[in-house]
Amino acid sequence: MSIDKGWLEKREFERVKSVLKVVYYVIDDKDKDTIIKSTDYKDTTLDNLKTSLKNPIIDAITEDISKGGLAIITEKPLLNGQHIIIDLYLPKLSKPIKLLTEVRHIDNYIKGSGSFRAGLKILSISKSDLQRIESYILEIKQKGG
Repeated sequence: MSIDKGWLEKREFERVKSVLKVVYYVIDDKDKDTIIKSTDYKDTTLDNLKTSLKNPIIDAITEDISKGGLAIITEKPLLNGQHIIIDLYLPKLSKPIKLLTEVRHIDNYIKGSGSFRAGLKILSISKSDLQRIESYILEIKQKGG
């Protein structure tokens, strides 16, 4: 007999509450493989790529973060399975951290507000950026967050 431990037990990494600036871009399914294989998205910010992007660049904030994913609050509805390029702005860093993520779940943030919460899984990140996220999480935890 197996016991369902619920969604909390499904997390691979501990998340910490943190509100951070995020800029994101949804990748079209037909362009996904080309963009993922290219390193262009990793080497610059989304603002600098505006002229070559088909979809709008959208501002959002994080609700929480872990070294395996994050939850963002956005005014644009997302779909499960969508791939998103994210610029994540950590305090004390001059450049954003670049992430390739996949939407794992989406729900209304506050009913009737027009805001949505999206749970994102990190698919691709550089080792140095992952270390920056780990350091940031440790700092938050030490402050009691």
